[in-house]
This record gives sequence, C-alpha cells and structure tokens, in this order.
Amino acid sequence: MSYATVDDLLADTPAHLVAQLTGTAEPDEAAVERALTNATAEIDGYIAARYALPLLSVPPALKRICVDIAVYRLMNLRPLGDIEDARRRYEDAIRFLKDVVKHDVSLPLPEGTAAPDVSGVAFTPGTSVFTNVGYWQ
Repeated sequence: MSYATVDDLLADTPAHLVAQLTGTAEPDEAAVERALTNATAEIDGYIAARYALPLLSVPPALKRICVDIAVYRLMNLRPLGDIEDARRRYEDAIRFLKDVVKHDVSLPLPEGTAAPDVSGVAFTPGTSVFTNVGYWQ
C-alpha cells in the first residue's frame, strides 16, 4: 500500500506536467503508481526505526511527502518543470523523515504502532543448571 494515490499526486501536480514527466499524452498511471510505491519504500526505510510497519493509517504529512518524493523521482527521469522546487521539496521531505527518526517529530498514529525498542540488551533470568543439593554432604 502506497502512502499516496495517483489521485493524490494529480491533485497536487498539474496533469499536463505529470503527462510530460511520464512521457505520454496523458498521465501514465502505471508510471505514477510505481513512483509512489518507490517513494513509500523510501519513507518506510526511515520510519521503520520508529514505527511498526505497515502503518494502520496514513498521516497527511506522509501523504504529502510521498507525493513530493514521487514527483521528484519522476522529474529526475525527465528534467521538465521546476526541478529546483522539486529538489527543495524532496530535501524537505527527507529532513522531515530524519526528524521523525530522531524523535524531534512524531506522526499522529494510533497506539501500538511504535516499533519495539531494540537498542538495548535484554536479559531474562532463568533457572540454575547447577544445584548444591548433595555436594556439601
């Protein structure tokens, strides 16, 4: 499941630009879907350190970031449009994701979506293999 849909991307990006970016007369929905899937994978690479995946709901911030990353990736394939604006949006998106990982920003997600803390050492006491019964007689 992608964090954004083709319709989300088309709502934020003019259709004629998306068509140019996908190299077709009309926006190529399959190419847009691939870009959104790749953007979602990139986002997951960051937030997996902090949240259990897959997310049960998609915060609006991740939807926006997914669209920005997908458009940037499409622009890298065909340098059309304002690549500097796309690059700035991409860099802002990555900075936001890094802030999520550092706990400077939290995503508004339901309880139980935090990733388990695996940063420390776990110790579980067990029963002793050796006993002193019969040795001191």
